[in-house]
Amino acid sequence: MITTSAASLVTRMRLKRELSKTAFAQLVGVPASTITRIESGIVDPTYSMLQKIASGAGFTLSGTLSDVGSDAPYAAAVERIQNASSVERRRLVKKLAQTAILAPVTKRPGVRIFSLDRPIGDFVRYLEQRGANPTVSSLEAVADDIASTRSFTPVVYVERPEDLDDLTPMSPTARSSVIVLPITENVRKFTRWVNGTAMLAPEWGMLDALASPGRQTDVARTFLPQLAARVTMTREAGAAA
Repeated sequence: MITTSAASLVTRMRLKRELSKTAFAQLVGVPASTITRIESGIVDPTYSMLQKIASGAGFTLSGTLSDVGSDAPYAAAVERIQNASSVERRRLVKKLAQTAILAPVTKRPGVRIFSLDRPIGDFVRYLEQRGANPTVSSLEAVADDIASTRSFTPVVYVERPEDLDDLTPMSPTARSSVIVLPITENVRKFTRWVNGTAMLAPEWGMLDALASPGRQTDVARTFLPQLAARVTMTREAGAAA
């Protein structure tokens, strides 16, 4: 049960994310004026609106404000991008780094990290042979290609990570690693097939790359302008067709 006022709750969400009202509004997908009016007590939002704001900011609504720990903010962000106009799409893609911090890949439910002793393409084919139904994310999904490993730490979703007991867990001596996460309904919603491989939408792949540990985040940031230009051209091409 929520006992604090909506104004106080929304303000706490925003301050925990260390964002201005404008940046916070962009993150959760509502007008900045709405956040301002809620925080000032001028508007008393409905419960569904509070849920939308909390979900977009990566929180659950309860007696205390707690991180969701799920991919719900990712799904909301990708859906906003795919439904936006060309100009708005470019701006939203450049803001993906803000969304990525809401769901670090290593803190998601069911995550497992394994040593990667083969090219990512070979690893994905092995998972397919195992019947794990892998879905590729991170920079490989951004590039639509698993012929070469672009990510320092690739991210792959499978049906049941807990069943992959034959893989070697990550260790300090391993040369590289792969992050394996369970497939969720949100992942299924944004999965597409590229040259016979199940991949997440490029925007989601970018989010996972930005939310990965180590140098992966810095590398992903350098690709943001390219992705912004790409999704804008894709939208314009689709409109022309």
